[in-house]
This record gives sequence, C-alpha cells and structure tokens, in this order.
Amino acid sequence: MRIKVTFRAEKLPILYRHRFMALIKEALEKSDADYKESLYPDKNSEHSKVAKPFCFSVSMPSGKTAKKEKIVIDEGVEIEDTVFYFPQGKSLSFYVSSCDYQFMMCLYNGLLEIKAFDFGNGITLRLDRVFMLNEKKINGDEVVFKTNSPILIEDKDGKPLLPADSEISKSIFNEHFNAIHDRIVKDIRGEGLYRDMEFVPVKLKKQVVKHTLKGFREKTGKPYMTLTCFEGCFKLKGDPRDLQMLYQIGIGLRTGQGFGMVEVV
Repeated sequence: MRIKVTFRAEKLPILYRHRFMALIKEALEKSDADYKESLYPDKNSEHSKVAKPFCFSVSMPSGKTAKKEKIVIDEGVEIEDTVFYFPQGKSLSFYVSSCDYQFMMCLYNGLLEIKAFDFGNGITLRLDRVFMLNEKKINGDEVVFKTNSPILIEDKDGKPLLPADSEISKSIFNEHFNAIHDRIVKDIRGEGLYRDMEFVPVKLKKQVVKHTLKGFREKTGKPYMTLTCFEGCFKLKGDPRDLQMLYQIGIGLRTGQGFGMVEVV
C-alpha cells in the first residue's frame, strides 16, 4: 500500500527526517496507541529494535530556494545549515509505503486527525490532501527500481558499502545486501528471503545525507550524523515475493527513518 500526503508549509530544514518520524509516531498514537507501542517500544525493552514495515520519502516543490540560517534541533542544540524555502502556494509531498495494512490504516486515520503538525523552527505542516496510490505488482524474478530516497547499506562494523565502489567486489556487496534483507524480512513476515538476490547497478551516484536522532545526540554529543548512501537506478533479481516485499517496505537500512524508498521503473 502507498499513500501520498501533501502539506502546506513555507520552508523545510535540511535535517527533516527525524521530524517526519515524529509525525508518524504521533499519527499512530492518535489512531491506535497499542499498535504504536508495538512498533516503537520503550528503548529499555528487549524488543526495542523492531524492524519497521514501512518506508517514506519527502519531495520538496520545484522552484525552492536555499538559505543558510539557524536550525534548532533540540533544546540547547542548534546549528547553522541549509533551510529550503518554497514558492508561495506550493506544497511538499510526503510518500509512505508499507506491506502492513494495519500500519497504513492507523497512519491514514491519525494524519486526518492531526491536520496540523508543529515541525519546530517556526514551521507548521498543514494537511492538504491524502491520496491512495496504485501499487505495482511484481510478477517476474527481476525488476528495475529507481530511488525516491537514498539507500543505505553498511557492513557489520557500520562501514558504508557502495555498489559502484571499485574497492568492493560485487560478491561482497551482494553478500551484505542479502544478509541485511534476510534479517529485516524475517523480522517482519516471520521467514527470511526465499532465495538470494542479485543487485545490478544501472545508473547510481553517491549521496551523503545529514541525519539526526535523539539517541545519537545523547550518545555522541554531536548534533547530527552523516550517512554515505547511493541513489539512482538499479536492477534487482530474486524471488518475486521478496522483490514485492522490498518494494513495499524499502531497501537497505533505516527505511523507517526516511531511507530506501523505491519505485518500479
């Protein structure tokens, strides 16, 4: 299932993903607090790291301009960085995809109840419209995807892996790619990949993304992290059921944080 949500807003800071995460949590809380708690349990719980059955991306309107100015991330934490300003009357688009019907219904109902969300930094997201989008059906054992939000692949030590990196062999990248998705898919549907997948680059480029989370700030004392990702077009080969699942929940790590959303080309 896929939805497109349009919001009216005047601007958006370069660090925005964590606030859309907060929006999702608030919507779920309003719609079904028990379900929200199952997806976002207490951080001290043994089940604190729950694989999220969704991904999202944000698309800013054309004609935006950029300015350097103060961005307040949290109480006592502020930086000087890019803020994007939108042409008057233009809306930003928030896309969400999931394999979980309950998640999408809770999110949908919660968003309609919120109507306006305090984004911080003097920004209010005012709900405009919510659209249900057609989801494509993947029947074959290979599909070409394009990224709607950057994809993050890392090894066990947190080192980023890029498929076009000459120092990383195709087999090493695919090994880590399959290990990551076998674990994620198993967490969500109870069984891992039906067979190994093969990632084939078509036209990709590196993308370094600034991102922040409260836990990261508390642990490191830094205002944000930088994540080395990639975006563009690629072919993915595998079992159609696995390909469909990744199309729905996103590809790579941190999909519930605004990474890895893809569209079928």
